[in-house]
Amino acid sequence: GGVFAKTANSTALKSMMAACGAKSGSLEEGVGKAKKCTKARLKALNDALYTMERGFLSHEGLPGRKWFLHVLQAPALYMGYGADPYPGIAQAMRDGDWDLASDQVKVVADRVLAAEALLRAWRPKPASAGAGGGGGGGGG
Repeated sequence: GGVFAKTANSTALKSMMAACGAKSGSLEEGVGKAKKCTKARLKALNDALYTMERGFLSHEGLPGRKWFLHVLQAPALYMGYGADPYPGIAQAMRDGDWDLASDQVKVVADRVLAAEALLRAWRPKPASAGAGGGGGGGGG
C-alpha cells in the first residue's frame, strides 16, 4: 500500500493533486511571460504567488505543534529539522491515528484546491491591453 492507503480521503487527495499538476501550466506560462511584462503585471504575478503560498498556512497550526503553520512542509517531529512533507498527515500516520490522518488529508486538500483555484483564476493580461501599448520590453 501507499502512504495514503489507510486514509479515507486518499482518492480525493490523489485526484486533487493530479488536477493541480495539470493546471499549474498557466502559472508556469505566466512566469515565462513575466520576463517580458510591465512592472504592474509582474507585481500582479508576485501578488498571486504570495497569496498562494500564504494559503498553505493553517491558522490552527499542525496537530501537537501549533507554532508550525505550513501544511505542506515542516520539520519532522522526531527528525530534528529534517523536512517532513505533508507533516500533519505524516505524523498522524506514524502515530497510527488514522482519524487525525484523514482530517489532515482534508486540511491539505482544501488548501491545495484553494491554491489551484487561485492559479486557474490568474491570467496575465495581454500586452496590448495596457495603456501605451506595453509589450516590447525596452527600458528597465
